[in-house]
Order: sequence, then structure tokens, then C-alpha cells
Amino acid sequence: MVPCRIFSILVASISIVLLLIALTTNYWLVAYGPSSIVHSGLWQVCIDGHCFAPDMANEYIIATRAFLILASLVALALVLFLIPSIMPWDCGTISGPFVTSIAAFIAGIFTLVAVAVFTAESWGRNKDPQIQLTFEWSFYLAWSAFPMLLLTGIFSLVAHLCSSRSAYDSL
Repeated sequence: MVPCRIFSILVASISIVLLLIALTTNYWLVAYGPSSIVHSGLWQVCIDGHCFAPDMANEYIIATRAFLILASLVALALVLFLIPSIMPWDCGTISGPFVTSIAAFIAGIFTLVAVAVFTAESWGRNKDPQIQLTFEWSFYLAWSAFPMLLLTGIFSLVAHLCSSRSAYDSL
């Protein structure tokens, strides 16, 4: 199933780019106040264009960072394993597409945990009626990487199941 493998490579590549952009940008939350705009990410807070790294990060920010870094590393390994999986290779009973589908699901779970923790801790955080607090595009990029990693896992698993069946039938 070469089309499934090629689609998996494309979607995994896009998802790792989305993860890395979300991890490094400062637009997870934006607060619109009466006199200023504040936007923050996982590493910096910017007030009216002046950015700084907070002295102490909250525990949920640290957890979000950790799980997104793990998801990015697993997704990078996933892409590196997907490229040679176009050519069939077996290591006993484990095939390349099967390993990549497991890696995609693991990266998806790490991404889900990271953004769910951030969402749960940030939701309803604003108590001031003069300030509008919204999630922004970096946050949504991280969320959009999650279904893409699941699609990568599903298509890699389909490629594994189809190649396993055809190899068995040829015997």
C-alpha cells in the first residue's frame, strides 16, 4: 500500500512542522485589556511588544512543554522511519509500517496530553470582565497536530495490514 505510506509521510511531516511551530511561538493565549495586549506562549510572555521569559513557569506550562517536546521527538523519529518504509522491510514479525503506526499513536497521545493539560488549566482563568482572554493560533496548531498524527497512525496501520495479508497470500 504505497499510497497509504506516502500519505503517512506527508501528514507526519506536516504534523511535526505544526508541533515545532506551536512549541516555539508565543501565541497560545492573548489577553486584550483596556490599555494593552498581552500574548504568551510556553516560553515567553509579551506585553505591548516587549517579550520576556518568566522567572518561574507554572507546573502546567512545564508539563505542556515536556509532552510537546516528547511528541516532537517521537514525530521526528516517526518521519525518519516512514521514509524507508516505502520499501518493505521486516524484522521478524514486526514491519516498518507497524512500528511507524505505533510511533504515530504515541506522538498523538503525547500531543493530546499536552494540549489537554494546557486547555484545562487555562480555561476560565480570566476573572476580570475588562480583559478578554482567548486561545490563539499556536494553541490551535498544537491541537491540529493531534488528529494528523492519528491519521498517520491509521494509514500506517492500514499499510501494515495490507502488506501483511499480501505477503501471507503469496506463500
